[in-house]
Amino acid sequence: MKEIIEFLSNSPAFFVGTVGNDNKPKVRPFSFVMEWNGRLTFVTNKNKEVYKQLVGNPYVEICSYSPSGEWMRISGKVSFTQEKGALEKVFEVMPALKQFYGPESADIMICFYIESGEAQVYDMGSMNSPKKKISL
Repeated sequence: MKEIIEFLSNSPAFFVGTVGNDNKPKVRPFSFVMEWNGRLTFVTNKNKEVYKQLVGNPYVEICSYSPSGEWMRISGKVSFTQEKGALEKVFEVMPALKQFYGPESADIMICFYIESGEAQVYDMGSMNSPKKKISL
C-alpha cells in the first residue's frame, strides 16, 4: 500500500477513469490519495459527475506516470464511506482542501476506496506486461 500511495503522491496528477451514463469512458485528473483503514482512499464531492458515475458503476481504473519512466495502473471496485474520521484525515493529509471545503461541508464530501483490485507497475521496457503486481 505504501508503494502505491508514494507513487500517486509523487505525481502532479493521476487520472481516474469511470463509465458515464452514456456508457462511455470518462477520465479526469485527481491529486488526492491517502490510506484509510488499510485501504487506498480518495475523496470527491457528491455533486460531481465522478461520484454519480461511481454510484452507477463502481468499477474504476486509475493511471499515473512518474518522471522515472514507470507508470501504474490501478483497477478495482470502489466502496464509499462518510466516516467522520476519514474526512478528518482528508483535511490532515491535504490542508489546502479547507479553502474549498470546511467542516460544515462534510455532508457533500465523500471518500471512496478500492474495495478489491490490483495495482500494476510498468516501465517503458515492460509495456506489454507489468513488472510488478500489488493486490488491494
